[in-house]
Amino acid sequence: MLSPKEGEIVLDACSAPGGKTTELAEIMKNTGKIIACDVYKHRIKLVEENAKRLGIKIIETYEQDATNLNEEFFQKFDKILIDVPCLGFGVMKRKPDIKWQRKKEDIEEIREVQFKILENCVKYLKVGGELVYSTCSILKKENEDIIDKWVEKVNVEPSQKNMKYEIQDKQKILPDKNTDGFFICKIKRIS
Repeated sequence: MLSPKEGEIVLDACSAPGGKTTELAEIMKNTGKIIACDVYKHRIKLVEENAKRLGIKIIETYEQDATNLNEEFFQKFDKILIDVPCLGFGVMKRKPDIKWQRKKEDIEEIREVQFKILENCVKYLKVGGELVYSTCSILKKENEDIIDKWVEKVNVEPSQKNMKYEIQDKQKILPDKNTDGFFICKIKRIS
């Protein structure tokens, strides 16, 4: 859904272990630049190892927590992928222990992280740039509710006065015998 083009500048804000990052680089035919960030140094090494193994040269890695605003990134990117941390209820058939590891209070904690990442990353888009928010969860609270809360806030926040966005696509893919469950939303900055 992100559809990066050759020569673009792309941010993968939650990149480790790097499968999606390297896929983006391959789609871009190893031209342009991808900034791949993750909060943990040891996970950044996984991205670097994957890029090296595949001969990809356009990925630059940064140890960075996407919940912290990075002013150096403001209006810098053509495309942004934020595959945010989630509770993982869309992949429960492959990881059945998820249902035993999650507590009711986990939902509010993860929602704060997801919202903060989205709120920060949209500020990094150039005019005309596109962002994809995704989770491997099927919970409305982690998906549609996060997008709706962001839309409501961005429409009243004074610092967003000159920045306008539109939701281009939203998809919820429910798990079945062949696929995991996911949520994907594409947002475009129009001014």
